Amino acid sequence: MSGVDVVPSPRTGLREPYGVSRRGAFVISFLARASAMGTISIISPYLLDRGVPVSLLGLVMVGSALGSGAFALIAGRLVDRLGAWWVLVCGCLVSVAGVLALVSAPTWQLMTASFFCSSAGMAAISNTLRTTIGLTTPEEDQEKVFGQLTSVATVGALIGPILVGLVVVQSTAAAPWFAITMLTVATLTSLASRRPGVSARLAQPESAEQEPDPSAPSTFEVIKAILPITALVTTIATMYGVYATVWGVYLRELGAADPVIAWSFVATMLPVVVLSPHARRVLPRAPRWMVAGGSTLCLGLLAFVYAITTTVWLAIVVSVAEGVLMSVSLPITYSLIARQAPKGGLGRAFGATAAADSVSSGVGTAVAGTLIAAGGVAYSFRLAGAYCVAGTTLALVWWWRHRPAS
Repeated sequence: MSGVDVVPSPRTGLREPYGVSRRGAFVISFLARASAMGTISIISPYLLDRGVPVSLLGLVMVGSALGSGAFALIAGRLVDRLGAWWVLVCGCLVSVAGVLALVSAPTWQLMTASFFCSSAGMAAISNTLRTTIGLTTPEEDQEKVFGQLTSVATVGALIGPILVGLVVVQSTAAAPWFAITMLTVATLTSLASRRPGVSARLAQPESAEQEPDPSAPSTFEVIKAILPITALVTTIATMYGVYATVWGVYLRELGAADPVIAWSFVATMLPVVVLSPHARRVLPRAPRWMVAGGSTLCLGLLAFVYAITTTVWLAIVVSVAEGVLMSVSLPITYSLIARQAPKGGLGRAFGATAAADSVSSGVGTAVAGTLIAAGGVAYSFRLAGAYCVAGTTLALVWWWRHRPAS
């Protein structure tokens, strides 16, 4: 099954808009992640080289989180109503426009606005791709296919920093042009990716006892259904918001050159590429929320290891362990969202979790520069790790008490 089909709507009897082929979704996911991670890997040095003070790094980068957070839920609603393809094309175009604005932005305020624009488009792209997989994949195969999507995206996240490391050897000014190239190709791919195909969820026969509700679920009902998952996403996103600002400064303090900073992401991404499709084999009999929460808890503990690491290469070794844990947590979390979302609300479910992710990441990003200025990089890592451990523990207790279906 290659994508979301033009099928009769169970609510209206009308034909639903076109979606995105699975192959197209994989290609676009690769390109978008190459653009995003290539940019993230060098963004702190890029901003510093453009005269942004270290104390304002987080404030500038929070534009990215605000853009994603503001548009993620809107994009989810548009996907549920209009179909995936139109939202995908618009998202690609908005992202290109945002990065083009970043190139010419003369002040940190305009840089913040350009981040907002580009990330709004990226929110639409990621929501579209995840919703497509959720709709076209039977439940028993979702962890596998979300693992494949994560693996393909992470190949992009792996290659992006490598290529950016090459293009910034002379100057960080070239970094945005790499993102523009990747997103332009993604736009062209999206224009060619409109495909009809049977939606696994809509094609599955339902008995009289399982007659679907004639009315679509409200946004409140969608959010309520995935609230425990949202809590977990929020916790780890805050920590990685801090990382987005701290990482480049951290490696520079350890003596790393700019290309090494970009290439350091390879160590984290490579395990995700190789291991993500096999996430469902990790403790297969254990509740999936427990596996997702446990791996996130370990990610929080690794922040304390970064805080005491004193060499570049040891930091990269630790990041390999981080990648192994991410290869487990990401596919299982996506699968949990797809399983828990009410019928007819999958786009909004992914939009709500993406919004929570972005807002929380923005909080971490916004305070990271202040944390570095106040207590240094190690202090920032310790505080972010403590928050992740505490938040994940609360999420696990919540899950244990409510015992959602795994």
